Amino acid sequence: MTSPTTPRYGQDVPDTVYGYISARSQGGVPATRATALDSARPFRAEPDAQERAKEHARTAGLTVTAESRLGFTVAGTPAAYEQLTSGRLASYEVRRRVSMNRTRDVTHLDIVGDRQPDALGIGAAPGEDAIEAVALERPRTPMRVLPAAAEPPTVTAFHLTLPDDVARLLHATPAHDAGEIGRGVQVAMVDTGQAPHAYFAAHGYDIDPTVALVPGTSPTEDPIGHGTGESANIFAVAPGARLRPYRASDRRGELTAATAGFLRAKADAPQVLTNSWGGDGDFPPLGPPSQLDLIFALEVLDAVEQGIVVVFSGGNGQFSIEPQVPGVLAAGGVFAGPDDRLRASNYASAYRSPWVDGVVVPTVCGLVGLLPRAQYLMLPVPPGCAIDVAESLPDPEDPDGLADETTGVDGWSLFSGTSAAAPQIAGAAAVLLGARPRLTPAQVTEALVRTATDVTAGTCHPRFGNRARLGPDTATGPGLVDVSAALDFVLTQNP
Repeated sequence: MTSPTTPRYGQDVPDTVYGYISARSQGGVPATRATALDSARPFRAEPDAQERAKEHARTAGLTVTAESRLGFTVAGTPAAYEQLTSGRLASYEVRRRVSMNRTRDVTHLDIVGDRQPDALGIGAAPGEDAIEAVALERPRTPMRVLPAAAEPPTVTAFHLTLPDDVARLLHATPAHDAGEIGRGVQVAMVDTGQAPHAYFAAHGYDIDPTVALVPGTSPTEDPIGHGTGESANIFAVAPGARLRPYRASDRRGELTAATAGFLRAKADAPQVLTNSWGGDGDFPPLGPPSQLDLIFALEVLDAVEQGIVVVFSGGNGQFSIEPQVPGVLAAGGVFAGPDDRLRASNYASAYRSPWVDGVVVPTVCGLVGLLPRAQYLMLPVPPGCAIDVAESLPDPEDPDGLADETTGVDGWSLFSGTSAAAPQIAGAAAVLLGARPRLTPAQVTEALVRTATDVTAGTCHPRFGNRARLGPDTATGPGLVDVSAALDFVLTQNP
């Protein structure tokens, strides 16, 4: 998959466009010119510049949806962006890996014009010295009206159940028996939404009202079902955690406001912030991170520097900036078979970062299924949602991709991906923070890494082709999370 040297622009620009504005920084260097991801501090906005930038955006007709110490997200019509930038919004197509291990032409947006930068997706606001850059939201992919039953249907295919199988295989059950369940630890999750489901009510899980970032969307709906289903993984590992869901999807369920969701969640200062989504780019990359990548990476780095444990999916064959940000817990995949024997999941991305020295994706692993569809975890979803329907049907693109033996309206589906591993790892972090609330993100990471179960068999996604071996490797990192061992580590190391 190769990015176009000269994009072929079209006219298909949506009525509402989501973006991010980087205000003039205190350090004097624009975020788009960052040369290393050492710290986000030099890129924090000057307070006066931030306020003036917001005023310029509002005057142009844009709505401010979330903000951070570096900048803020906006939403508005193409005309509003064109008024702010004196440029023109245009679309172009890029071949990218999307959900369910498929490749598609994905529509991206750019700001073009005589006074606009060459970097794709980046615009300037000529004459507005408070604004360093206008960045358009880039496409992200989730890494995977009838009441639903609280208990899943019976299917013959091998799979894991929640919470029991996941808690057992991640060795969280002994911690639960000892009373360490992550009680009260706030875990934010930015995703497609969080719909009510009898499964969560039956288990008595603590879920805050959803914050919806896209105007006009319902906080109680999840058209895709991804956020609802994957959130169950948090509670399988940390049943006492408090989930704070953020819906970053539009009415169709597409993640059009992922940046706004991340900024809003970060501003609410949770202890853990998990994200089961990301982009995709060329691997090996054709050069350094794009300006769009740098802007968001600095926002992620800023969250880590605030003391938030940030988790991102490592990818299901994708290559993206999010899991490579220093300090992020990048979630990889390990498959446990019917005999509990472990091997690297060939559905999960794994590689040594070509952009950040010393970073290997994954940092540590959760439980993930295998190609072609990773139908592995029985998860609760809104009845009739996109995942409920899709997983109940054979895959028309893969004759060997069987249906999951559920119906398209029963509110249950078999799926996984590193989208499941990320909230599992977030749950593990919550258990540690429940026992030792003062742990830093680095201490949480050290505990999970140093106590992980080594995986010595299998190969990661064929796009990267790394094989698991004895000791830390580039297929599974240090291995599969062991919650109880990590808990013992922090209790003895941080009395």
